Formats: sequence, structure tokens, C-alpha cells
Amino acid sequence: MPRTIRNQFEKKISYENLMKAHNLSKRGKGYRKEIILFNLKQEEYIRWLYEQLKNGTYTHGGYRIFYIQYPKKRKIEASRYIDRIVHRWVVDNFLIPYYVPSFINTTYACIKGKRNASS
Repeated sequence: MPRTIRNQFEKKISYENLMKAHNLSKRGKGYRKEIILFNLKQEEYIRWLYEQLKNGTYTHGGYRIFYIQYPKKRKIEASRYIDRIVHRWVVDNFLIPYYVPSFINTTYACIKGKRNASS
């Protein structure tokens, strides 16, 4: 039976949680132009994002498309940085606490605290 999450959005939406998502999203990518520009006015952007989410007016901004050549040619579609902050906020505040505990014990892929038994 599917699990429903009710009345949690208002509890989880906060400036601090969005700032935490920003800090996790930029980890290892601080040299990128998009992130450097975001950091110049990060308080304003996070405040704006908070208001958009709180009012229900936030919309995903679409994707930037580019190609990589190595090891083979691939099309990459990357979302804007501010959208990646929202993705991180959703994963950390809703998906991990509510859905990961319902996974079977042998689920290991990319889940913190899980180690492959054969390692």
C-alpha cells in the first residue's frame, strides 16, 4: 500500500532547511560559474525561493542541454542550480525519512549507512 505524507510541508519548509540544501548541493562544485554567482546573493535567492515554495508559486525552470564526448557522446540535461536546491530539499526532508525505511534490507544503492555485505 502506498504511503501518504500529510501535513509535513509547512513543518519542513524553512530558510534554514533551504540553506542546508544549498550547502549540500554546492559541495564539490563551488568553482562553477553558476554557483559562484548564486553565492554572491545567496541570502536573497534562498529567501526568494522560500517565498515561492511557501506561496505555491515555484515552478521548475527547465533544463540546460549539453553534450559530453568522453568516453562516448552523451546528451546531458542539467537543471538550474536553484532547482537542484529544491531537489536536495525534497530528498532530504521527504524521500529519505519517509521512504527509505520502507525499503527491503538488501537495498544498498546510494543509501547512507548501508554497506554491501560482500565488501
